[in-house]
Parts: sequence; structure tokens; C-alpha cells
Amino acid sequence: MQVEIVAVQASIEPEAYASAEAFAERTLGLARRAVAGLPPERPRVVAFPEAYAMPLTFWLEAPPAITGAPSALAAGLRWLGRLLRERPVALLRRPSPAALYALRAPEVWRAYHSAFARAARAANAYLAGGSFFAPLLDEEPARGVYAPALAARNWLAVFAPNGRVLARVPKVRLVPEERKAFIAGGAFGPHVVTTRLGRLGALICLDAFHEALVERVDAAGAWLLVQPSANAAVWNGPWSADPAQVEGEVWLREGLARKLEGRENLRYGLNPMLNGRFYDLHFEGRSSVAAPGRYLALAEEPLGDAIVRATIELPVEVAKGSL
Repeated sequence: MQVEIVAVQASIEPEAYASAEAFAERTLGLARRAVAGLPPERPRVVAFPEAYAMPLTFWLEAPPAITGAPSALAAGLRWLGRLLRERPVALLRRPSPAALYALRAPEVWRAYHSAFARAARAANAYLAGGSFFAPLLDEEPARGVYAPALAARNWLAVFAPNGRVLARVPKVRLVPEERKAFIAGGAFGPHVVTTRLGRLGALICLDAFHEALVERVDAAGAWLLVQPSANAAVWNGPWSADPAQVEGEVWLREGLARKLEGRENLRYGLNPMLNGRFYDLHFEGRSSVAAPGRYLALAEEPLGDAIVRATIELPVEVAKGSL
């Protein structure tokens, strides 16, 4: 069985986060581009980058004083000051600076869920939404959308082609910028999702560079590893761990093509990358589709939007059990 696997490389466009409608329009546009021209009957998996939805927390329905702040920290403090005036009791129950994520989460989740559910249906695809910062949210009739625990995570939702959420996947290992932003690491699971296309794995950015986590996804039977990424480094500049090496060269050398080698179940990988500026952070990266030891497709540039995709043969043992 042939399957299309697609990495959506996306640049940060501030106007796309100003309202839920603008975010949905941007997301739908990228999802439709991702599958344009594909045979309608062919199954597909589409993945958006890490932190693609993160600006919603700061820019959704935000006043100019926040969108024009000199840094993400300044913007966050301005939001907290505004929320303190509007909802002082709620803030007193959440004294941490991470209170911003908890207080903004229901509004952000509604915009996120609506946009990506529509995108999954429009693309008729299993879709990994771009991640954002918030407590892991739940919903039930008496309480509506709420956070069972208030620690903020970097997490994404995986959607079925009918728009239903299949799983909420947290990032486990964090980079220094995330710790400075008061984000907490998550526990492993559910990082492998059972679908009609077999088992799909998702590890957010740095997680997929950790052998122990890739081993767990492989051992759980996933044939595809999705690695949504947002790398705050210059692609053709010095590597942060060793300035004598080039960031992009290390990324491709040590990335999914290598991580897939010799695995029991993993056969393919998707690495959609975010790029552009968010306050004082600048992201670059070339998105890719990988197989063991090689890249099947690679974005030409580390900046700008790009659709990177490949037609692959579903592993025989997976195809036998697929619907």
C-alpha cells in the first residue's frame, strides 16, 4: 500500500495569530498545499512544526503593547499584568510565572483544536498539529476545558482524518530556552498512536535525538517517527555544542536518517521545521522526509514555507493489518 507522508515547513507570520479565524485560515492553507495534487484515495500523514501554535498564547487577540514587546519575557509579563487586573483571584491561585499559560490555555486550545481539526478533515489525513505551550488540557461536561495539573508543557495533538483528537503528546526533554520560559518536561506517553495506518510515533524535536526515547517508540511498533522541530539557531552557522561544526550539517548527519538505521519497526521519519522570528528568538531549519541512512526529500532553504513529501510503501507487516 502506498502512503503519502508530508512535512509542512512553516514560517512565523504574526498576522496569522491575531485571531482564531486568521490562524485557521493560515493552517488550512498550509494543509491544503500539503496534499495538493495527491491521488484522493491514497492515505496520507501530515505533520506541522514544533511551536507552530505557540505564538497564539502571546498574540491571540493581544493589544499592541504585547505584540510590540521587545522580548517574549516582556510580552508575558505584560499579559500577566493585564490578567492580574482582570482576574486577580485566578492569578492568586496560580502564583507562578507559568500562570500565563494556564490562564490563556482554554482560549488558545479552542483556536488550536478548531483549526487543526478542520485541517485534518480538509487534507483527509492523519495530522500532527504544531505544538504550543500550555498545561495538558482535558474537557468534560460539568467543567468544560480545564487543566488537571497546572504545569505548562510543550505539547501537540494528533488528529484523525475525521478531525478527532487521537492523542496529546508532550515533549519530554527540554532545551534551555524552554526552561527559561517556565515549561516543564513531560512523561513518556502517549508517544505512539495506533491508527488504521498502523502505529505512528511522535517525538518533539530534541526528544528524537535521545536514543532511549527513539528505542521506546521503535519497541512500541511504530513504523513512522514524526519529529516536529523549532531550532533557534542559524542553519548555516556554528553548532551550539561545537562552534567548529555547522548547525545544519550536524542536524542532518545526526538526525532522523541516522536514528532510523537498524531499527526493528521504524522505517520512515518526518521532520517539519519552524522558521522565522518570534520576539528575540530566530528559528531556521530545512524540513525533511527520511528513511534509514538517507533523505527522501529535503526543503531547499532553511527559511520560508515549504511542503516536503514523499510517496512510500507501507511496510508489508503493517499493510496486512491496515484498513
